[in-house]
Amino acid sequence: MSNLRMPRLISDGMVLQRDRKVRIWGYDAPGRDIEISFLDDVYKTISDSDGYFEVWLNPHHYGGPYKMEISDDAGGSVTIEDILIGEVWLCSGQSNMELTMIRVRDRYPDEMVNCDYPDVRSFKISEALDFTAPVRECQTGRWRRPAREYISEFSATAYFFARELNKMTGIPVGYIDASLGGSKVHCWMSREMLEGYDDKLALADKYAPQEFRDAVLKDNTEKVAKWHNRLDSEDTGLKEHWESSDLDDSDWDTVELPAFFKDTVIGDTLGCIYFRKTFDVPADMAGKSARLWLGTIVDSDKTYVNGTLVGQTEYQYPPRKYDIPQGLLHEGMNNVTVRMKSEYLVGYPGATHVAARFTPGKEYRIFNENGTIELAGTWKYKIGAVSDEPAYYQDFISWKPTGLYNAMTAPCHKYTIGGFNWYQGESDCEERDEYTDLFTRMVEGYRKEWNDSGLFAGVVQLPNFTIDNDPASEAWHGMREILRELAEELPDSDSIVTIDLGEDNDLHPQGKRELGRRLALLAAHYRCGMDVEYSGPRIEKFMCVKKDGDVEITLDMSHVGDGMQTREVNGRGSDGIVTDFRIVDDAGNNKPADVTVLKDRLVLSVKDTDRTIKEIRYCYSQTNSGALIYNSDGLPMSPGIYRL
Repeated sequence: MSNLRMPRLISDGMVLQRDRKVRIWGYDAPGRDIEISFLDDVYKTISDSDGYFEVWLNPHHYGGPYKMEISDDAGGSVTIEDILIGEVWLCSGQSNMELTMIRVRDRYPDEMVNCDYPDVRSFKISEALDFTAPVRECQTGRWRRPAREYISEFSATAYFFARELNKMTGIPVGYIDASLGGSKVHCWMSREMLEGYDDKLALADKYAPQEFRDAVLKDNTEKVAKWHNRLDSEDTGLKEHWESSDLDDSDWDTVELPAFFKDTVIGDTLGCIYFRKTFDVPADMAGKSARLWLGTIVDSDKTYVNGTLVGQTEYQYPPRKYDIPQGLLHEGMNNVTVRMKSEYLVGYPGATHVAARFTPGKEYRIFNENGTIELAGTWKYKIGAVSDEPAYYQDFISWKPTGLYNAMTAPCHKYTIGGFNWYQGESDCEERDEYTDLFTRMVEGYRKEWNDSGLFAGVVQLPNFTIDNDPASEAWHGMREILRELAEELPDSDSIVTIDLGEDNDLHPQGKRELGRRLALLAAHYRCGMDVEYSGPRIEKFMCVKKDGDVEITLDMSHVGDGMQTREVNGRGSDGIVTDFRIVDDAGNNKPADVTVLKDRLVLSVKDTDRTIKEIRYCYSQTNSGALIYNSDGLPMSPGIYRL
């Protein structure tokens, strides 16, 4: 009797790396004669004493679809269909890599239905942990084509990368998605990569026993539930049904929304707060289904329209986009009630204010094809219950060292890939001093494990973001600079700029299509040898001239295309003036610089300085203050610290 079986990665729909020898492996009873037929070749081997077998396929140019036949001498056989040969990439990191297409559907509605790209494939690995040793095979995942029934769960960044690379090159592209929100770089590293980081290895050892992890999860669940249950039991609004459509709210106070609660009469209240707004529905919108958008709300909410629950969200990040069913809205006066919980303090060290807010700058409205009702403005509010302490800060086991690597990355090492894309760093901003060493170790470790010293690393720089950052801290743009420098200094690596793709008020910006395209440009240039522009303007050389106490610095630029230009970005720089250059002299003085943008040169002018210039800083901040600089291909100059 045959015991022939193949791992999840070796299955229907897979993409094999082009122009490289590719390992095919599987399992059977010990000592079986195995035969693998693919294209015009037949490969033979014998399963070892553990039943494991492998062969290496000859290199092939891209193409497909093909099929593969695997058989043994006991009559067992497996046929793998719909195989492509092309580019295979690992896409890893935290939430902005994990963020799915369903979260960007309103930004790209056509992408959810026009997604028939048969030469693009995704293999999504679900969250998994192991702190003891690398797992041998992926326990979840299957190769999928983008299709209407699956596209919503594809990583937006990875999908747009793969699709754009396929469109640029004609080469099939498959990606393995191993990512998890909130994860730190040490989560994606092996014990060997972390050698010498005794505190991290000790933490991995601490969380290795299943009994300990079960206890932590139990503690998380019980303490979170205790906080919410106590608040709910004391909530007058629950007892008196403040969500009711016919509630008399004449004694409620008013507040202008959206806003940070700390900046309103609500102040630093932790607890349960009800918000209510009455609005007029015209006849042509009445009775019809509609959408309700409430930006993002920190922290959790239950939202009612005319007393009917239309949506709820348990944590701060997802956009509040709720469906109002047909028949719920009626002509005339209607109301929306939000029961929200203010649960935590602002996240950065030393903060004492609550984090609670209806996020400014977001859309607050009800709309359908017949009209829009704006909801920003004056709302009524009433406090249902108050807590004297924040909700319990959970101990997230998945964010501990080695766990994700062992269970999600390590099982992929036998599968030949052409490169990997990395979108991570947000969770390491406060510990960024060690990030350079950790990331370097990780890249070198991956190259060793994949037996490819030139395995390409595409790095995503952090975008603009301000709303949850300490305004006095350099943590965010400091991490962005680390990522830029790492990508420049490590061989076979480069980064893409996203300072223009973020949203100052959202950790999870929606502009993933352009982000994916920029990653695809790196791959097309470095991996596929295409003559495409893959970078914004870069400084090639400089000349510094002093005159009468002033300094003029001329920067000769490469990657300018037909010439540099400036653009308004993030609502700033409509006059085309660049205000984000500063110079630092040998005494540490930091001064603004006026800039003149020419076709292939930047001329910086600094007044009243006789010191030696040490650094030029461009957009070294959480977001831009003026126009940004682009080349004629629409790629921006990278923020950074440029040392003279």
